[in-house]
Amino acid sequence: MSHPHLLFMSAGERINQTFPICVKSLEGITHTFIVVEEGVYHDLPDDPEHLRPVKPQIRQAIEGVRAICEPLAISFAVIRTPDTTIHSIRDAVLTTTRRYPVARYSFNLSGGTKMLSLSLFIMALWLDARIYLTPSDDRIEQVLIPRMHLDDVRRNPNYATALSILSRRGTGNWTSRQDFSRELEKDYRPSRFSGDQGVTRSPNRGTVTKILQQLIEWNLIEESFCRNSRKAKQYRLTLHGEFAWKVLQAEEQDVIQEAE
Repeated sequence: MSHPHLLFMSAGERINQTFPICVKSLEGITHTFIVVEEGVYHDLPDDPEHLRPVKPQIRQAIEGVRAICEPLAISFAVIRTPDTTIHSIRDAVLTTTRRYPVARYSFNLSGGTKMLSLSLFIMALWLDARIYLTPSDDRIEQVLIPRMHLDDVRRNPNYATALSILSRRGTGNWTSRQDFSRELEKDYRPSRFSGDQGVTRSPNRGTVTKILQQLIEWNLIEESFCRNSRKAKQYRLTLHGEFAWKVLQAEEQDVIQEAE
């Protein structure tokens, strides 16, 4: 049986319009939780002028999400918090996640106020959740959170070289370990790896494994078996790896331009 997949959404006027793309793009959503400040449910005489039409729109949008969930058999609930501070959001989210300790978590932070989205963003980081934005009704984008600092990659030039090699095949394409090793041997720069006594002058099998394994741990590349093989391995950049490589590539171009 698959684990529950919980989607948390910050409440806004258009979440009923962006929710369908979440259902379509995020695999196997089983539970949807709309996080909203309690004040949205109270129309007060001293509400700012700009807020008066917004509150009813948010409430209507929440009910729109509920209506979409029902025929899809997606569990739906509204989490009402006293305010949007990190403390209130933390307590509300953790009260919910404790009931689903083995679930996957996704957060869509496009709706609501900046403080609500920021508080949910912080909670998503703590929960190691995937974070998304829906800039339009038909588009969803994942917010990529690195597992390392770029200085960690810069510390050994062969990490950047490895990303460069895997980028040459194009987005989504695999490179066999054999081809990767051959290309790395051409561009390898003598370096000291963590735990080594001295500088590794040429890339032996163990060196190649160290480079690949570190990039996997940083979620910059992924590994799988080659087609029709239970032994040969292949590698490709993840979305994080593509992003990191483009940043490093841009830095390299800046250095070249400054030198000219």
